[in-house]
Amino acid sequence: MERKMTVSYITRTAILLAIALIFQIGLKGVGQPLVGPLVNFVLIMSALLVGTISGIIVGCLTPLIAFSLGIMPLFPIVPFIMAGNSLYVIFFNLLRGRNEKKSGEWIGIIIASLVKYAFLVLTVRYVVTLFVKVPPKVIATFSIPQLYTALIGGALAIIVKRFLPKSMFLNN
Repeated sequence: MERKMTVSYITRTAILLAIALIFQIGLKGVGQPLVGPLVNFVLIMSALLVGTISGIIVGCLTPLIAFSLGIMPLFPIVPFIMAGNSLYVIFFNLLRGRNEKKSGEWIGIIIASLVKYAFLVLTVRYVVTLFVKVPPKVIATFSIPQLYTALIGGALAIIVKRFLPKSMFLNN
């Protein structure tokens, strides 16, 4: 069951959103191989530290803000990125909760990454292209690199989580 939206919940979510935006804006010129895993790291850390809704909020606002700042050039893709990020967080938290052992988090990351990857590949390649012309470079960006960035970011979050004190987790 998700917690109520307390001041602590909102503040932690805002801080995690700010961290994701620092990665997106500060590393804008570096590109997807570094920024993608870092944003996915923050999405999973949001889910771990605060909760599923926090991860969804961060996952929905980051692509919207990236578009408004000119980082993401095609607006028709933005809602699908938002949905893909949400699926990533939801599947991770659902699957890690079903298996309380340490392997549950790893299974959650692997399956959540595959779901996000499949969703983005199918929607960008087959749905968005029905409405707008999507450059091949953008289609390539929303293919296998999405799987790698989700896996790397999620793995990093699981590793970092092990070093954090329990007091940092709002769920505890």
